[in-house]
Amino acid sequence: MGKNKIVSSSRRNFMKGAALAAGAGVLAGCTPKTVEPAVPVAQTDAIEVKDWLGTEPVIADIAETVESDVIVIGAGTGGAYVAASVLEKGLKVILLEKNTMPSTVRNDWGAIGSKWQEEGGSKLDPAEILHYHMAYCANRIDARLVKVWIKESAAAINWIGELIEKLGGNFYWEGGYEPDYTPSVFPKFPTGHSAFWNGPDIKTAGKMQEYIEGLGGEYRFETSFVKFEHEGKKVTAAIAKDKEGKYYRFIGKKGIVLTTGGYQGNPDMMHALQPHDTMIMNKLMPGLQSGDGIKACLWMGAEMDECHTSMIFDRMGLLPNETQETMTAPTLFWLGSQPWLKVNLLGERFTNESIPYDFMPHAAARQPGHCYCCIMDSTWFDQVLEFQTVGCSRIMPYNNGAPNDTPFFVPPGTDVEAIRENGKNIWKSMIDSGHLQEANTPEELAAKLNIPADTFAATFNRYNEMAEKGEDEDFYKEPYRLLSLKKPPYYGIRITGMLLSTMDGIRVDTHSRPLDKENVPFEGLFVVGDSSGSYFANSYPNLFTGYANGRTCTFARRVARILAG
Repeated sequence: MGKNKIVSSSRRNFMKGAALAAGAGVLAGCTPKTVEPAVPVAQTDAIEVKDWLGTEPVIADIAETVESDVIVIGAGTGGAYVAASVLEKGLKVILLEKNTMPSTVRNDWGAIGSKWQEEGGSKLDPAEILHYHMAYCANRIDARLVKVWIKESAAAINWIGELIEKLGGNFYWEGGYEPDYTPSVFPKFPTGHSAFWNGPDIKTAGKMQEYIEGLGGEYRFETSFVKFEHEGKKVTAAIAKDKEGKYYRFIGKKGIVLTTGGYQGNPDMMHALQPHDTMIMNKLMPGLQSGDGIKACLWMGAEMDECHTSMIFDRMGLLPNETQETMTAPTLFWLGSQPWLKVNLLGERFTNESIPYDFMPHAAARQPGHCYCCIMDSTWFDQVLEFQTVGCSRIMPYNNGAPNDTPFFVPPGTDVEAIRENGKNIWKSMIDSGHLQEANTPEELAAKLNIPADTFAATFNRYNEMAEKGEDEDFYKEPYRLLSLKKPPYYGIRITGMLLSTMDGIRVDTHSRPLDKENVPFEGLFVVGDSSGSYFANSYPNLFTGYANGRTCTFARRVARILAG
């Protein structure tokens, strides 16, 4: 496969003129409250599209050949599910992990028909969900994979939920929010489930490691995957390197499972494949998810999704003199997904704010600076209660009693007043850091955000007039989320996109086998989680709470059944 196999000429030409984005999104430190407007920065540096794929390495010296029933490459979310599941079926497993410990196991699972949903009276329509997903992705997916999740997710999430309870945790279905408010044009599907542990230091990843090792699973830490060995379409072994530089051949007698995640930690891949997304998110730096597994599959002749997609949240706060291109100290603003008034750097409202997480950054791609301002008043916490958002943007308990699941904002819990007090502390810290601006008038707030005061004041006043009437004549926001901003002090913060993960991967069939360009599967290898493709495109349907992790768990269980034969 040539190095330009995936990067089209149009992408290469685009990237030659793209803005340089290098550096990291970091939590805010202490900076002055008053920040002078920045002088516009000319984009004189262009991103050079590098050979991110490279060529398959030739490894001549193998120190040892190691065999097991199953080899799992990557000990994170998908790897933990696969390993635990095959061990339960009596197979032996070795997990290869380049880090010194397992990475995070995601903590929000989406399903249809779990026992917790049934106990709560939830009845989700499979046809509605399939059609919504297809429309969301413009059907640039394999709908047969979605059907697998629809049919098998309940059993998978019942398994992980019961296991978490067996290991001493609590498992909740996040429901009860549906009929309380007029449905949005973007329906909210109560698919999510979350785990909670009795102690801040207890993590799902650690508990899963204990469980896997208790069943006889073997971890090989600081062992980096390098490439596959294969005979045509038959994968025979995985080559990995230990911390001393020695190469090992790992043979899975039943099969090999790749669960190395996406490539959000590979700036070269991101800039080459997703220039449309890198222009609306926090700047990139090398990280753990570097696309190693995806590249190894491509070297063999497997195909990758043609629609390159990331999961982006609208929660990265900027200093008021900065844009996406000039950011130096971005900070998490977890409330960025709340549907408050949002305006561009010209002081204009430009879309309905009551939309899925990444729709706002996508809209900002056409706005000055590729960013925007979020506007609140002193009733911000009470308005958050009224907005009734779902998933990880929700900071209050669910109406069925499930705790919130927002670890980056407050410790999860059900005490609304404790959440309010903690929120006030975070609010103050963001004012102190210079990210969140406070003012007594719209004009004063505009000056602090470095946007035109007259235009913003007019936008602000029109928004309040429509809120009083209960009708958004401009973008048709739902009335219950069209809340006026009339109680000073007022607050504002500049926001850009926040990268979570990539969602395009190696094309797979319903058995999770990688496919070539003619849809012929490779044997002996299975791809699970963010390394796998054919499932998401264009955007992530985040109103299916826990969907990505639920998909990973469902297909991990399916692969384990196949391996056990």
